[in-house]
Amino acid sequence: MYFCYPKQSNKIVACTIAQLACRQFFPLTALQLNHMLHAIADSKNQSRLRSNGGIRPGSTVELQNIDTGEQGWLQLVNPAQANYHQGRISLLSPLGCALPGKTVDMVISLQLLGYTLRLRILSVLYVKHNVQHDTLTSLN
Repeated sequence: MYFCYPKQSNKIVACTIAQLACRQFFPLTALQLNHMLHAIADSKNQSRLRSNGGIRPGSTVELQNIDTGEQGWLQLVNPAQANYHQGRISLLSPLGCALPGKTVDMVISLQLLGYTLRLRILSVLYVKHNVQHDTLTSLN
């Protein structure tokens, strides 16, 4: 996810900052956890997010790094589904905490290791998947 790299000449530092932005690490402050739980659980908030194209869990988001111009896609997922290398970031990562409720053209700024990562939201997609369970029948 090169688009998450800050404008930085040292590739190792840039890679570390990008990974910190997208990976979950603890501890969360009580205020951060409270904000996330309310954003996810509040039914009024969920209907508002659906109607205005706001980012919510399951959203796929196109971001542009304002400083480097790099663009890329990621999906906001629950912690158990997160995989940095597959572009799925946890709701509990620093970037994941900053995304819910944001809409297209908004800018997110994250401070990590003394560097500022500034990302503009270019697109938000949300596809609802209907899960069908195959039933196995036993033959006697």
